Amino acid sequence: MKESVIKLLKIVVPISIGIYLTWYFLSGLDAIQIQEAKDTFVRADYRWVFLGLLIAFLSHLSRAYRWIFLLEPLGYNVRLSNSFHSVMAGYVINYTVPRSGEFARAGLMASYENVPFEKGFATIVIERILDVIMLGLVFTITGILQTQTDQFDAITNAETAKNPSNIVYSILILGFIFAIIAVIFYIKSEKFKSFVNEKILGFIEGLKSVWAMNKKWAFLAHTVFIWSCYVGSIWIFAQAFPETSMMELGCVFGAFFVGASAIAILPGGIGIYPLWVTQVLLIYNIDYAGFGIFIWVVQTIFIVAIGLLSLFLIQRQPKLVEEKT
Repeated sequence: MKESVIKLLKIVVPISIGIYLTWYFLSGLDAIQIQEAKDTFVRADYRWVFLGLLIAFLSHLSRAYRWIFLLEPLGYNVRLSNSFHSVMAGYVINYTVPRSGEFARAGLMASYENVPFEKGFATIVIERILDVIMLGLVFTITGILQTQTDQFDAITNAETAKNPSNIVYSILILGFIFAIIAVIFYIKSEKFKSFVNEKILGFIEGLKSVWAMNKKWAFLAHTVFIWSCYVGSIWIFAQAFPETSMMELGCVFGAFFVGASAIAILPGGIGIYPLWVTQVLLIYNIDYAGFGIFIWVVQTIFIVAIGLLSLFLIQRQPKLVEEKT
């Protein structure tokens, strides 16, 4: 009974928070902004939208292909189609229970490619470690670009320090505070220290396994390509609207970073994604709430549609019961 309640809360709580944040965001818009958000779906130049979705699709395909490089040294030559279907199905399952998609992804490969669950999941952990590194790199670039804009002085002076649009710097300050707390716990708690040390060792071993691959340079090239597509798609979507077509590079990186953070926090970034993206745009004097709503809706529909189709297609195949040797 207790386990059932916990599982239910893991689904209900994140979705409830997302719904609340959606209401909070929409309730803060005036009538003009609400109408503006509705108009984005009519006014959008869908040539740019479809190009952005194509770039997003290529990033997912590249991620599926890159996964094969991690599985090959373990002795498993999986089909690209099943790798892609597993990746996309994992994305859509993440919209239900956060981070459950990784387990589902490994489970699908175990059922349809005979890759043992624990081995498949280990390669996904390696991917996630690299994702954290790449997100940290994007964060660093975002910070550098922010300091080089005319908005930096306005954002950091005392008069505008309380401006809610200063979302990037709020995250930076919160990250610094959490880092200090983590250091204190590391020093004071042996249990926490042991946990961190174990994760660091796993991190190092993960990097070693990547470097030991025969196709390591191809793997790294795909990693750069994937994240370039992620950031580039934001700029491409911005070209669909006159209000955002001249978006600065710092704004592009900032919007992507807070969007990626939102998706990591809540299923699909529900509620918080458009809110944070809108705040980043305000830093650059782009008062266009419709953009954050538009790209969140478009990307969510795209992921859900492709993910459900992939889940359907992979389950049409017979399961493999004999493990490869």
